[in-house]
Amino acid sequence: MKKVIFLLFFSTLTLNLFSQKLWTLEECLRFAQENNLTIKQAYLNADLSKQNLFQSKMGLLPSLNGNISDNTNFGRNIDPVTNEITVDRIRNNNFGLSSSVTLFNGFQNLNNIRKSNYDYLASRYDAEKMANDISVNIVTAYLQLLYNEDLILVSQQKVDVSELQVQRISNMVEVGSLPAGDLLNTEAQKAQEELQLINAESQRDIALLNLKQLLDLPSTDDFSIVDFDVEPSEQFTVLSTDDIYNQAILNLPNVKSAESKLQSSERSLAIAQGGRSPRLSMTASLGTAYSSASRKFIGYDSLATLPLPMYEDYSFEDQFNDNVSQSIGFNLSIPIFNGWQANNRISQAKIGVLQSQYGLQQSKNDLRKTIEQAQNDALSAHKKYLASKKTVDFQKQSFQYTQEKYDLQLITSYDYNNAKNTLFRAETDLLQAKYDYIFKTKMLDFYMGKPLTF
Repeated sequence: MKKVIFLLFFSTLTLNLFSQKLWTLEECLRFAQENNLTIKQAYLNADLSKQNLFQSKMGLLPSLNGNISDNTNFGRNIDPVTNEITVDRIRNNNFGLSSSVTLFNGFQNLNNIRKSNYDYLASRYDAEKMANDISVNIVTAYLQLLYNEDLILVSQQKVDVSELQVQRISNMVEVGSLPAGDLLNTEAQKAQEELQLINAESQRDIALLNLKQLLDLPSTDDFSIVDFDVEPSEQFTVLSTDDIYNQAILNLPNVKSAESKLQSSERSLAIAQGGRSPRLSMTASLGTAYSSASRKFIGYDSLATLPLPMYEDYSFEDQFNDNVSQSIGFNLSIPIFNGWQANNRISQAKIGVLQSQYGLQQSKNDLRKTIEQAQNDALSAHKKYLASKKTVDFQKQSFQYTQEKYDLQLITSYDYNNAKNTLFRAETDLLQAKYDYIFKTKMLDFYMGKPLTF
């Protein structure tokens, strides 16, 4: 009994420890890369392309086919020896091997291998892009959750200050130092701040659910993240767009995928052009046969008046060895006219090349625009962060001065609450500017090939 109780206690403790595990950003990113179904599907598509590449390589090898047939004829048959009609059962067997190989077809096989390779590379780059997009979304959700957690702390501090204020004013109203209206005004302010706290908690829950959904975790699972304090640098290094773009070209799969698709379309054009070329192939065969009607000639009967041929049973083994036939041949096919099919395929392939060229240029343009926008956003976020930080510093000093005046009853509670609201609003703006600046600078690092970690 004690053993059972111990096992139950240990199991409960283990589950609690697991449920209380805090997820770091790195763990979230790694978990998504390993378990996200969208990423898995993208890499499965790449695996399919890899199989197509393997099959195209095997297309260079000769084909080899085996053939075995067994036929039995019943009833009237012609004896191959006597040329007479007989009523009998005759069994015929044929055994054969045939092989063929394409020697030349306008390099279509080689171009098909190259095309399959570029298709595989493009699918791999597309899978990497999908993984990167999901990682960026996870980083966004993670920072949003941190922001909401900090916002709850600020809102809770605001409620705590109001709670102390309510107690203080209540005591002053009791002794007649302040009118009852001040207490009602402060309690109304506290109620409004409690509502703000509830809204902040609700936004935190939404951010938490969003992150769990990105990780494909059930909403019922206990889930918490590691809170880390990242203080943004007040120095912002402005890099040239060209420097960031050149690094992004080397590190990100976006443009690489478009380049591979262009190379694939160029190979498709070469394959279509190869349809105009002559085709040279070689075939070879090896076969033998057996027939129960066959007889083996052994000579003539010397005792007969007229020479009579003599036959004996022709065994399966002897027929199998004696009936061996071999052949080798070459076939040259020259396309002359096929209803403009070859020309039509070439025209379609040329359009495909142009589309891929436009797609590549569009990918480069989109990447440059994204980097320019990210650079501008980061610079703007940096300025906003510094301004918000300065605003909070001044608002803290202003609120301290207001607090002193309020303690001396030189201002009303209404003025005091306005000063407090202004301070906490500035602190909220600072939080938002902080996390926005962190994310924007991290995106610039991402384009430079740096990992999405802090």
